[in-house]
Amino acid sequence: MKLIRFEARDFRNLRKVFLDCHPRFNILHGDNGQGKTNLLEAAYLLGTLRSFRAAKTAELIAFGAPDAEIRALIERKGVQRLLEVKLTPGHKSARVDGKGARANDYFGGVNVVLFAPEDLQLPRGAPAERRRFLDRAIFNANPDYLAEAQRYERILKSRNALLRDASKVPPNLSLLDVYDEQLAIAAGPIIRRRAHIVEALTPRVQNAFERVTQWGMSLALTYQADVEDGDVMLARLRAERGRDLARGATSSGPHTDELAIDLAGRAARAFASQGQLRALVLAMKIAEIEYLSEILGSPPVLLLDDVSSELDPIRSRQLFEFLLEVPCQTFITTTHPSYVPLALEGAESGSQTLKETKLFQVVGGEVSS
Repeated sequence: MKLIRFEARDFRNLRKVFLDCHPRFNILHGDNGQGKTNLLEAAYLLGTLRSFRAAKTAELIAFGAPDAEIRALIERKGVQRLLEVKLTPGHKSARVDGKGARANDYFGGVNVVLFAPEDLQLPRGAPAERRRFLDRAIFNANPDYLAEAQRYERILKSRNALLRDASKVPPNLSLLDVYDEQLAIAAGPIIRRRAHIVEALTPRVQNAFERVTQWGMSLALTYQADVEDGDVMLARLRAERGRDLARGATSSGPHTDELAIDLAGRAARAFASQGQLRALVLAMKIAEIEYLSEILGSPPVLLLDDVSSELDPIRSRQLFEFLLEVPCQTFITTTHPSYVPLALEGAESGSQTLKETKLFQVVGGEVSS
């Protein structure tokens, strides 16, 4: 799958942008603060209907503009489609081939994988960041997962609100019974899908880690589910009701799960060196791309946000060696093209033509190729 043409209007500082995309490597270069990451954010939103940086739609619209629009002509398995997303404060609307589309019908048009500098903190960050990594991978492979996750979050929010109100008024125990049952039912699919994705990714992460390090170091990923299934969760919710009423929050469920990462039998977050952590995150991203390529039948679109400046030279070279082997379309932001270690053609004659690459310069929200 790939983006053929990409347009953004009044998205953050991108007043009017048009990209005639290369099917392999698209390098977006320019000084910091010019709008390079905004372009990746727009592409990410096109595929997921979510921003990876902002919670509110109004933050994505250019100052003084009433709305913003993103559109792209995409190709997947030989079929071309036009995807469009319009943003107004507090609202998003999606269209496919000029017709309005619900989220369930829209997803799957283009699948994107993001690799940003913040991802390098994944092993040492909060458990929520590792859960988010799993959820993004599941969503890319199974768009229906979004509705399942949103249902769980909606019920959890309602239950927590009821628990908090119990400190002011007598608790509505019959309504709490209803929320307990609904939350337990909603938890089941999330637990099963997360366990499955960890099982599928683990051997791929292990192989990729050994490939990029050649250290012979054991690596293990373990999904630590707080409850095993919906039935267990319902029993736990009832057993912990007194505790939850005192805390004003739900103590158990998938929202507390953990992805444990061990290197050589020890927790990576506590004992791994910075070099080991970078190699680990690189291996996890490579594994995700390989998994999605197999599941989807074609590689996802990869968005790399200034990763070359964060990875050490060895890991950066290993990443791009992998990308040269996997035929996924890639969008890369950098302050200078020379920081992107792609193979060069004609280097012996002094030419600096990057292989399978198109360069775009980004200045003040405007793009030139």
